[in-house]
Amino acid sequence: MNKKINIRPLQLSDEKEYCDLHNLVWRDAYKHIFPQQVFDEREKNLWLKSFSDFVAKDPSRINLVAEIDKKPVGFMSATLKSNYSHYNDKGFAEIMGLYIHPQYQKQGIGSMFKNLFINWAKENGATKFVIAVFKDNLKARKVYEKWGGKLDNYTQSFEKLGMEYDEVFYTFVL
Repeated sequence: MNKKINIRPLQLSDEKEYCDLHNLVWRDAYKHIFPQQVFDEREKNLWLKSFSDFVAKDPSRINLVAEIDKKPVGFMSATLKSNYSHYNDKGFAEIMGLYIHPQYQKQGIGSMFKNLFINWAKENGATKFVIAVFKDNLKARKVYEKWGGKLDNYTQSFEKLGMEYDEVFYTFVL
């Protein structure tokens, strides 16, 4: 990539760009998994909490945005304590969301986010982390395997519009 990538903390003023990019990446990544109704319902109810709560200063969370020419092209959200009870009881930090615009994927932005997260997590005492991914999202799974993630035996399912979807988990040692 020839253009400079700037990574900075997510701010309240990023709300529209975040929601738009989040929806775009979800539709692109999961078009082969979910029916249209899931996207429509999800976009209508994207924020169960307000965006201000999401970006609030919380020392146990990190939310970053990647920009090229001041245009957001990726976002990452992570926490020092996994939101999945199976992992938070075992002391795992978690990358909760990693969204890169399809046109900017495979250009190292995800790895930049991962490296910043690892440094931050280590500085805050973490020794391992987890990433959840839909079982059928083979593109993301290949990335996590390339990063050295180990596919855990634990899986989790949830139902949406009468259909079951499986999540798998990749664990990493820091």
